[in-house]
Amino acid sequence: MTKKNLCPRCGSKKMKWHDPQLGIWECGSCGYRGSVVVEDSSVQKKVKEAKKMERLSWKRQLK
Repeated sequence: MTKKNLCPRCGSKKMKWHDPQLGIWECGSCGYRGSVVVEDSSVQKKVKEAKKMERLSWKRQLK
């Protein structure tokens, strides 16, 4: 089983090296840049759920 690098902000699998010498990753979905990536799929589920709840609460505030 191979580990996937996931974005800590949005949970996307679209992480690519931005600067390998500095260890900086970039997310193709949300634009996050940083040295922190998530390698655990259970954490990915939690990140995606948190983002979903954040969007729902934001929509409720707009109404």
